[in-house]
Amino acid sequence: MYDGERVKGNMIPDVLTSQLRDEDAAVPFGYRVMRIATHPAVRSRGLGSRLLGEVRAEFEHEADWLGVGYGATPELLSFWAANGYGTVQLSTTRNDTSGEYSAIMLDPLSEAGRALHDRHAAWFADRIAGVLSDALRDIDLDVARAALRACDASPELELGDRDWRVVAGAAHGPGMYGIDPAPFRQLAVRHLVAGDADLLSADEERLLVGKLLQARPWDGLADLLGYHSTSQAMRALGDALRPLVAEYGTEAARDELRRFED
Repeated sequence: MYDGERVKGNMIPDVLTSQLRDEDAAVPFGYRVMRIATHPAVRSRGLGSRLLGEVRAEFEHEADWLGVGYGATPELLSFWAANGYGTVQLSTTRNDTSGEYSAIMLDPLSEAGRALHDRHAAWFADRIAGVLSDALRDIDLDVARAALRACDASPELELGDRDWRVVAGAAHGPGMYGIDPAPFRQLAVRHLVAGDADLLSADEERLLVGKLLQARPWDGLADLLGYHSTSQAMRALGDALRPLVAEYGTEAARDELRRFED
């Protein structure tokens, strides 16, 4: 698989090995959940989660991981995440059947499965900003939000004093996002993957995805999110940055804030 051969019926190790260039990804043994369905009359009663719980109980001492791949929607991403599956990949092409971008998620069952999951979750969090600004620039904002929230990783913020002054200046003063987008992207990924989900509103998180990660033009993004003007959308982004600076910022960030508070 690493050299390009296909092994029929092994989609998840195939993707992790060939596309993501992890030669050891096919060593741990796992099962892929192909489909799960409940009758429309009894949905939203926990039966799907019960089915997945029974599957896990049956195979947890036999396999290293359980996995799933499907056309991603916000509802499905949240469902699988609630059942212990974490995002490790979003495809860069749309699924022929669903028309959606596909998500791959893993639920580790053993130490080997945990190691596989953790290294791919960490790499997903590390590279997703670049992918969203390129191949996934048109992915639905809420799909991106849900995929990031379902990633079980803890990305580090590697921002220096100058980075924080730029971010804090854009949040509270005359600073500009466009002067150096990189620290803003790091901050957005850190919050969306591992931050407090209640810190920002859904619309504020959509702004983080649409502008900071996907680099969508202001005009189109303002229309998409229902703002009256681009200037209103730009002010809303500044408002969204303020609690992030307060939550994650260093002393350099707080010094910058005090200049404008005074």
